[in-house]
Amino acid sequence: MITATLGGLIKDYRIKKRLSQFEVSLRIGWKDTSRLSKIEQGRVGKPTRETIEKIIKALKLDEQEKDQLLYAGSYLPTDEEIENIIKKVKNKIDNWNYPAYLLDFSWRMLYTNDITAQVFILPKKWKTIVRESKPNILEAPFSKDILKATIEKGDDESELKPFAVAHIATFKAVNQRFQNESWYKKLIQHLMKYQEFRKLWVTVIPNVYEKFLRYEYKKINGIYEGKKRTLKFHMFVVNIINDPRFDLIFYTPADRDTDEYCVGL
Repeated sequence: MITATLGGLIKDYRIKKRLSQFEVSLRIGWKDTSRLSKIEQGRVGKPTRETIEKIIKALKLDEQEKDQLLYAGSYLPTDEEIENIIKKVKNKIDNWNYPAYLLDFSWRMLYTNDITAQVFILPKKWKTIVRESKPNILEAPFSKDILKATIEKGDDESELKPFAVAHIATFKAVNQRFQNESWYKKLIQHLMKYQEFRKLWVTVIPNVYEKFLRYEYKKINGIYEGKKRTLKFHMFVVNIINDPRFDLIFYTPADRDTDEYCVGL
């Protein structure tokens, strides 16, 4: 995971490429080095996406370096960048026999396979909804219009936690450094309309659930084909190596009944 600050990473790349602040500033069209110097030192607000693109071009960063810099600056992926990633991972997700989906670092769901909606009892047109509106999965436990199944998650069967509690805790642990970003503030303000969310947001402590960041054990209780059924899964988070702004989420059955059910879908 990239932990460098935006300004620090810009400086690292500049030094790595043996460029002076003066040379980079000239390439951008700035008359002196003061602006770049302040950005590298973190003495100014976050540059706009337009400005950071000019810096990327001046530094002649490759795609992987560019994506790491955009993640360090918490720039949300553009629609074009999202479509490019979907093209790369679409077949992996579509051909997975169990739930699978693509998230960005803000927890927006960007692409999913059909079985995800069936297992979690999501709206029938969930795949289309995801493509059109990019719903944030932090909302799922609190909206009756989204998630119909009851979920618990934890390290294993013996340490299951209520989904809403563990979900908030994991989000806080993963995205703590983004608290001052506009997308983060807008998301939390939007979710404050849910009474349960308002109560849990101020009480849940994230460090208790940090172990859930890359793996979760999930127990899903719902009604499938008119019958009550419990499904159990292992969930794994897989980084897209060249672009840390995206994660692939894959589920595998934790018991034979779940496997047989998914195979039958």
